[in-house]
Amino acid sequence: MPRLAQILIDEELRTDEGGGSRSRAAVRVCAKLQRSLSVLAGVAGFRSVLIRAVALAKVEAPWLSELQISPVGVVILPPELEEQLGEAEASRGTALLIRHLTDLLITLIGEGLTLRLLQDVWPKAVLSGSGKNKKKSL
Repeated sequence: MPRLAQILIDEELRTDEGGGSRSRAAVRVCAKLQRSLSVLAGVAGFRSVLIRAVALAKVEAPWLSELQISPVGVVILPPELEEQLGEAEASRGTALLIRHLTDLLITLIGEGLTLRLLQDVWPKAVLSGSGKNKKKSL
């Protein structure tokens, strides 16, 4: 499901709740997943999966090791780090993080449950299926 991360980031960009950059949208994706999945897996469970996703993603974007992860699993992208990286690299790295996070969820709880959980958080996103009105699909 390589496009799943991009679909979620695009959905967050459409809501534009906290700034228009792709990297900030990716951080909001993490925050929404944290709220939703902590109910299912607990705070420690979600944080563990997130830390593993960072470890996998930093192979391609080493700067991700500089992200801050709060004790409850909230990702913090310091503005000065984002500025130093530039929008293109910050977007690429945070998208990698989301991709690895969703891949891990699919591995751990299965594709069907992962997609249902994501659909609960982003009800307007087209994540799967074969409807006529789909703008994006996996």
